[in-house]
Formats: sequence, C-alpha cells, structure tokens
Amino acid sequence: MVNKHFIDVSCCRLCGTCLSSCPVLNYSPELARAAKDRLNRGLDIDVLDRCTTCFSCNSYCPNDCHPYELILLRWHERYLRLGLPAIARMVIPGDQSSIWSQLYPLLPSDEKDQIREWRRMEGKHGRDILLTGCFSSFSPFLAANSVLKGLTAYGDERLWCSGGHIYQLGLLDVVKKAGLRIKKVLEELKPLRVVTMMAAEHAMLTRILPEKFGININTDVITLEQWLLQQLQSGNLPLSSPVQRRIAIHDNCFSKSEGDSLWRAVREIASGCGADLVEMPHNRRDALCCGFGAAAGKFSLLDLIEHGSKRLKEAEQAGADCLVTYCSACYFIFSVVKELYGSRLELYHLLELIDLARGDKPLHRTRQRAFQIIAIITANILRMTFNSAARRRFHIDLSLFDRELSQDDTGTEPARLVRFFNTLYNSAAFRNAVVLGILHFTVRTIIYFRRRLSHDRYGEISVS
Repeated sequence: MVNKHFIDVSCCRLCGTCLSSCPVLNYSPELARAAKDRLNRGLDIDVLDRCTTCFSCNSYCPNDCHPYELILLRWHERYLRLGLPAIARMVIPGDQSSIWSQLYPLLPSDEKDQIREWRRMEGKHGRDILLTGCFSSFSPFLAANSVLKGLTAYGDERLWCSGGHIYQLGLLDVVKKAGLRIKKVLEELKPLRVVTMMAAEHAMLTRILPEKFGININTDVITLEQWLLQQLQSGNLPLSSPVQRRIAIHDNCFSKSEGDSLWRAVREIASGCGADLVEMPHNRRDALCCGFGAAAGKFSLLDLIEHGSKRLKEAEQAGADCLVTYCSACYFIFSVVKELYGSRLELYHLLELIDLARGDKPLHRTRQRAFQIIAIITANILRMTFNSAARRRFHIDLSLFDRELSQDDTGTEPARLVRFFNTLYNSAAFRNAVVLGILHFTVRTIIYFRRRLSHDRYGEISVS
C-alpha cells in the first residue's frame, strides 16, 4: 500500500532546508542534512520524537519532496512493528476509551439530539452538505448558528475526519479504510456540494486521498471558510455589531495544504467582524501546532500541553485579547490547555466570532466542555495506572470500518470514574481561585522544567 506513489525519497538532495527551517527543531544546516539523511534511510532520529506534524516542512522543501510524508511513513513503520500506546485509544473513534464514547453521556440533550441528527442520512440526498468532522462532535454547539441554515449537516466521528487526524499520526493503512468509508457515504448522499467544517477534511478529500491513496471523491468540495466568505461578499451575512477586540488567528496544520486562499479568507471574515487583528510571529505556513500533533511523536499528553501553552503564550505576547481558531480539533485542544495552564486569553471559534458580529450570543460552552474532557483524560490515566490490561499497546481493528454505523449510539450513563471526576471538576470546591491557582502553578512548573530539559538535550526550541 505504501510505495513510491506515496513518497519517493530519491528526489531529496540532502539540502536540509526542511529541517533547518522547522520552527520547532531549530537545527543548524549541518545537523539538518545529517538528520535528513538518517530519516531517508529509516534510521533512528530524534525528529520522529520531536516532530509536531504541522505540515510546514513540505512548504520549505525546494524540491517538492514532501518530507512531511516521509515522517508519516516512518511512524507508519513504527506502528506496524509496535502498535500504539494505550493512551492513543482516546482519539480512536468507536473505542470505548475514546473521548467521544465517554463524552456523549455527559452532553446536554440538545447536543445529543444534534449529533443524532448529524448522523441521519435520510432526507439529505442531493443537498449542500456541511461535513462536520469528527472533532466537531466534541463541541456540536459551534454549529448551532443560524448562518449555517443554508447547509444540511452530516457527520459521524466514525468517519475519522475522512482520515485526517490519523493521517497526522502516520496510521496509513487506517487512513485508506477511512477514505473508502467516506467515499461510500458521499456516493450514497450524492451531495450538490460538500462544505467541510474542518480544513483537514478538505485536504483529505481534494488532495491527500486522491494523490496518496488513489481514492477519488467525485463531488465539489470547498472549505467552510470559503463558503462563509461567499456569504459575506454576496450580502447574505450581515455583520452589524463590530467585535471590537484584539484577536490573534491560529492557522491549523491542515490549512498549510490549502495555502493563501484559506488564510486570506479567514482574515477577511475576521476583519468583516470588526476585530482588530494582530499576527503572532508564527502564522500561516510557519504556524505552530496547537498541541495535538505535538503528541504524535511520543503520544505524550505533556507534549500536548507544552506546545499548546506555547501557542497561547505567543498570542498573549502579540497583544491579543482573544485567540480565534477555525479548526474544531484546535478549539478543543486550546480549551483544555487554557484551563490547565491558566491563560488569560478568551478562546473563540470563527463561527462564534461571526455570532458576536451578528449581535447574537454564542452558546460558548467551552469551559464546561474543557473540564468534561479533562475528567475523561484523568479517568483514563488513572485506569491505565492501576490496570495492566488497560496499558497494553494495540493495533486498530480495521474490521470496524465494515460495520454499519448506528445513528442513535450516543451512550446513556457515563463511566463511574468519568462521572466522579466530572462532578469534582465542576464543583465549587475545585472551581475556585485557590485550587485553580495551584493547578496552574503545578502545570506551569512541570512545563518549565520540561523545557529546561529539552534545552539541555536539544538546544533552544522556544518560540522567541
């Protein structure tokens, strides 16, 4: 399945530009050339632990050799040998330990109804489909926006974001199965047009699945941001209440496969909302990871928190009051890291910014949802600590993709550990200045010493 059609290292001239330009690795040109040579030959190299899977290296390569895909290939080879660590189950849709499976019983009834409606295929054939993406199911309230009334929402986390988030993990055989699943679904829906709520799905459907896996999606696909800009330019999106806030925009990893057209669209929409835009030092093709991809190398939650907090700090230092993201995955990562790290920034999705500019009050259940997800993470870590079976590495069961998807499977009762921590984290005993101050101090201290250790081992890797 993985061959020269996916990645051909013979085009590499060992210039090292891909790794020396990386804003995370901070390699010298000499070290970058040596590291790329080892990567080409499939030898052990710290790149595979430190890469944040942000796509930037592809844009740096002067020979269009796709070094990003080479890293994914090496991760794929590692997966075939070793499987995944148990903690990865949290981002495997359909797994009982996944965030989806454990979050759904905690959701309010309106969001459960929304997810069930997204999964329903009846009556949606031949429509303009809003493909919601798997991580939008963490915050379905984002799509409760009247501006989207011209679109028919369809989505199911068991479509695996059309293979997007597992592509970033190098699970290439799983990506192919996910691609075939979404192709089958879209052939049944026969949409007039697909509008992707996540840039990841647009990249998968229009570029990665056809070019890397030979899976062609024969329908018109555009990003939600392009659709929103069309509505704004045609006068169908009146913005009468300027959002007079200083915002920084986080450009997600998959946006780099779209390029300037997407970055310009997002900024034009934000400007139309009346926001005062400030740019972080790392933006557009140089943008840093939200934290999700940072965990891909070693599947470390501490890597996720460290890189997510680095991004929040960069927005603060740029003078922003709010961080705006247009990716549902980045939105959930930043919401969790913000509560653990104690950032002063407000966090909004682009759809919520539009809500504000229309004079509406978004539901913005962001903080409550963050603590629900933190409760799930805590319960999973505790279970793995005391249950050896829960710590076992695993390979994903590809037969999952051959099973019929149930519309109503959203769970009824949360697991006991999840229920306990969810009650605790949402109680006054926990959600007060003293306890949260201790939490923030502890997390910041851990991150500080991790960065010191990284500096001693690798050299300076800060964002400054």
